[in-house]
Amino acid sequence: MTTPSLIPINVLTGFFGSGKTTLLNRWVHQLSMRNTLVVINEFGDIGLDHLLITHSDEQAVIEMSSGCLCCTLRGDLSRTLQQALEDIQAQDKPFPSRVVIETTGLAAPTSILQLLMTDHWLAHRFKLDSVVCCVDAVNGAATLTAHSESQQQVAIADKLLLTKTDLAEQNVVSTLANQLARINPTAEQWQVINGELSASLLVGAGLYRSEHAGYQVDQWLKAGSYTVQPADQHAGATFSLSKHSLLNATQPDSTSHGDSINAFCFSVEEPIHPDTLESWLDILMSLMGDKMLRIKAVVHLTDRDTPLALHGVQHIFHPPAELPAGSVSDRVSRFVFITQNVSPESVAEMYRFFQTSKESA
Repeated sequence: MTTPSLIPINVLTGFFGSGKTTLLNRWVHQLSMRNTLVVINEFGDIGLDHLLITHSDEQAVIEMSSGCLCCTLRGDLSRTLQQALEDIQAQDKPFPSRVVIETTGLAAPTSILQLLMTDHWLAHRFKLDSVVCCVDAVNGAATLTAHSESQQQVAIADKLLLTKTDLAEQNVVSTLANQLARINPTAEQWQVINGELSASLLVGAGLYRSEHAGYQVDQWLKAGSYTVQPADQHAGATFSLSKHSLLNATQPDSTSHGDSINAFCFSVEEPIHPDTLESWLDILMSLMGDKMLRIKAVVHLTDRDTPLALHGVQHIFHPPAELPAGSVSDRVSRFVFITQNVSPESVAEMYRFFQTSKESA
């Protein structure tokens, strides 16, 4: 997950009409996008500068005037990227330093994240840097209410771009921004005016920033975004819950404005026995895996002196990444959960069961 030599991938998502392609058309001409491979879905309404609309079976990599490379996504991401790299190599060009993938409006980015974890060829060549979600400031609230896909796109994003803010009343933008913060309290929010935004905001949310900057554990996990509440405490374990989670933990079937999404942080103050961690996560994935939209964690185990970073999407976990000593300031394990129709209490109850079982063994 953190190998510096892997090519970083940025996933650009958002519902139909949220302004993804408009932003890309501006970004590909910025200097920071030079030697970036942009992958767009061929069924999009428009392509970048209308260059990529094609229904042929041929895989084409087109070089933009800025030095940005573009190709179309045809079903299988792994095959698309393999063919794109072969095409780039055949043209005697250097491999891209970054890949930006634009999803369709109805796509759940979880499928791309899972593929990056499970596809052997992808996992050895690419790493996830960020999930960036565009939200239409004019229609965003209505879209979130009507479409669960939009809720999921917002929920798992690392960065949220509020587009078309120049076309919306300020009070509408503020209300939407607050709504997005309730669904996803860890995501950075940026307002886009007249489609102008630096492409540099795409990057930098990954666990490993660069060879110079090293690991950015706190920025990746963002556990501090959750307000500590006396919601639960047992055997050195506490919950840090967002206001959204507290309000809706007892209303898992609510459908108003993304209320089925729960975002919370579970902290364990003492090092965790490996068997407890494995059993707890196994049962969560078995019973609720499809509802676990995204899990990030920094974990301290009883048999290790250095922490591990975990990243899971629904039923799939990436192999743990060993963090260097001193990358975190304490020995507290922190798990950030983004879930759909899963209450914090159910997660706590399962941890209590396995923790108690291990103590009594």
